[in-house]
Amino acid sequence: MPSSRSSTLAADPPAPPRRGTSTTSVFLAWRRWFVPALAVVLLLDQLTKLWLFALPVQTPRFNAAIPGPVFGMPGWIDRSYNPGVAWGMAGGFPGLVAVVTALLIPLLGWIWWRYFRLVGRWENLAFGAILGGALGNGIDRALARLHTLGGVRDFIRVDLQGVGIDYVWPTFNIADAGICSGFAVLALRSFVKPKPTPAADRARAVV
Repeated sequence: MPSSRSSTLAADPPAPPRRGTSTTSVFLAWRRWFVPALAVVLLLDQLTKLWLFALPVQTPRFNAAIPGPVFGMPGWIDRSYNPGVAWGMAGGFPGLVAVVTALLIPLLGWIWWRYFRLVGRWENLAFGAILGGALGNGIDRALARLHTLGGVRDFIRVDLQGVGIDYVWPTFNIADAGICSGFAVLALRSFVKPKPTPAADRARAVV
């Protein structure tokens, strides 16, 4: 018959792992990846817009509402204002687009903080780019509501005729590129990483 001492030891939970040997992988260096990605996309977006849209408008073909290309620059620089979203959708409802943007930015921030912040560097880079782009276009939409701009400032024009496709991609900007790149990275990572769990649950798993 086993002693009471042996029964007590058998009932005790296993000893926690030593510090730094947790069985759950938790990414704690998110600031190194998320913050620079957000800052780079946001700053590049706003600085390029400020620079290009301050340059003179070519007349008489273009005007302040449609600034158009910049003299002496490559043909893929083509300035325009977009009061809507991708492909100019909802262009007739700029107020609604601004409200949705104002709601979407904190929602994306919450999703990143709760589900992706502690996953890994690629997830933090992706969400940094996404939120940096969302903030960049959000600034433009806020200024448009103040009647300072005609909409989101776009200036990158991609003509696919060079690769045999008779289509001109809708003009976009650095913010759009950051958002699309971020979501593309998340999509690719979804094939090689397990589904994320809430950050609080993973933190509780670490001793």
